[in-house]
Amino acid sequence: MSKRGETLVCPVCSAEVTFEQLLGHLEAERTFDRLVSISVPLGNLVLQYLTLFVPEKQRLTNTKKLRLVGQLLPDIERKAITHKGRDWDAPLPAWAQAIEQMLSARANDRLSLPMTGHAYLYAILAALADKHEAAAEQKQEQERRTGPRPAITNEPTHVAQALAPRPAPVMPAAPAGPSPTVRRMREEIERKKKGQA
Repeated sequence: MSKRGETLVCPVCSAEVTFEQLLGHLEAERTFDRLVSISVPLGNLVLQYLTLFVPEKQRLTNTKKLRLVGQLLPDIERKAITHKGRDWDAPLPAWAQAIEQMLSARANDRLSLPMTGHAYLYAILAALADKHEAAAEQKQEQERRTGPRPAITNEPTHVAQALAPRPAPVMPAAPAGPSPTVRRMREEIERKKKGQA
């Protein structure tokens, strides 16, 4: 039992709490608040991921949970990881996919438990990022070879619109003034008038 000076006493129930317990509780609250502020569904997956670290017939202490989450939080927040000396993009959907893959591996008895670190999770995240980069490079190369494509709309088109003849291009307007035919006709009229006079 701690000395009286090192504990706090609840004024309601008279329970004694040490400063260490109080600070640990506050740190746990802050850590889990950070996790939930990033994404509630991802926060839930991370908590499920922590169960991969539980030794058989034991419980995971709050201190260990805090340490494990604290190791992941900076990388989850920056949406990137460093794995084998290289930085990889790790958007939140990739974290979710990697954790779900690990939980599925556990369900199929393909995972050696308990986990001792995050290396396997980071290897999955790096593989996902590598696959995404390869697909982006392939798409870029394909576009470079084939050139830009016209925009495609998914709006419905009526059959009559599709089969209607395209309007003829508009020709530029003729210069102002009478046409040569009109000028000849006027000249003819003038000559006839002069012949009668």
